[in-house]
Amino acid sequence: MTNAGWYPDPAGAPDTFRYWDGQSWSQMTTTQPPAAGGGQGAPGQPSGAQPPTGPPTGETPTAPPGGYGQVPSSQPYGGAPGAPTGPGSGYGGPGAPTGPGYGGWAQQPPGGGGGNSGKGRTVLIVVAAVVVLALLGVGGFFGVRALQDGDGDKKADDSSSETTSDETDSTDETDSTDETDSTDSTDSTDDPTDGTTSTYRPTGIQCTGGKPVPEKEPKEKQKNLSSGGVTIPRPQGFQANAGAASPFTYADNLALAYQEVESGWISMYVTGSIPTANGFDSTEQAAEIAMQCMTANTDVYRGFKSRTDLTNEAVKVDGKDAYRITSEIRVDDPKISVEGDVTTVVVIDTGDPDKYGFYMSVVPIGDAKRLAQSDQVYAKIKVG
Repeated sequence: MTNAGWYPDPAGAPDTFRYWDGQSWSQMTTTQPPAAGGGQGAPGQPSGAQPPTGPPTGETPTAPPGGYGQVPSSQPYGGAPGAPTGPGSGYGGPGAPTGPGYGGWAQQPPGGGGGNSGKGRTVLIVVAAVVVLALLGVGGFFGVRALQDGDGDKKADDSSSETTSDETDSTDETDSTDETDSTDSTDSTDDPTDGTTSTYRPTGIQCTGGKPVPEKEPKEKQKNLSSGGVTIPRPQGFQANAGAASPFTYADNLALAYQEVESGWISMYVTGSIPTANGFDSTEQAAEIAMQCMTANTDVYRGFKSRTDLTNEAVKVDGKDAYRITSEIRVDDPKISVEGDVTTVVVIDTGDPDKYGFYMSVVPIGDAKRLAQSDQVYAKIKVG
């Protein structure tokens, strides 16, 4: 807008005129603008100014920068240069009129308060519709995920959780109920306490309160694995690796060496300690809980099926009181060919009140050569 003058109020009030001085809108309005050819000018303008009663023929008042159809967060009318600001002066702010066309930026003038108000309302409606559709889409996504994840006992990679529609339709509901009733829940194959008569059960801190990864990476050519006051010879062909100790979170500062049996399966030897402060009060308890923590951990035994104890007894190791558990741990994992492991856990009373000494060997079931090797390493454990 280039010409100063009285124009229909851009806020949309009917029969109301507001003065445009060529740069900004006046705060005052009138229902009877001065007639052309003389009379009162705009407030603050010299007497004799002759503003027209409406915009020049063919010319429409230009909206200030930002446009009227947009809803600014603080500045009135899109932040027009020179627009009144401060409490009580901004359109739609405190003290603003409440008649038609006012009431704040949330309301749009009836019939369009400015050149772009209709477009602004259309934009707002479209945006609102898009937001509603987005919310419905997100809600539907999480609803489906909740239905899919509702069975907490199913693992994501458990193929038994996948059932075709033909199988479902062909199953007699009565027969399914009978099968369920006839199954003893104590026969679950993924129970980490399966195969033990012990009454010990681990607490959360006992399984996760350790710091298994040592601060220093082991030397590549070291001959022994030594930690927690327990030392064993490192078997030939076994690679020392600090990071491989991370799943055994019930123990501290483990010295570990491993050898790959096949892709996805390894044999290993470990020494370290178990912190008594985490609730371990006997070597027998610590050995049993360590075994249960491993069979319950899918990072150690994915597809755990059963545990069968071969040895579960108090022993002497290098003259020290200790407790040994040797178990066959079987898994059901289609990605590997081995049945599972013969795992030996030995917890030793080294005389340190803050920790027990710890030894572990893991070799595949039926691997005669590695089983013989594990017996030789066990016989060479040194304490102190």
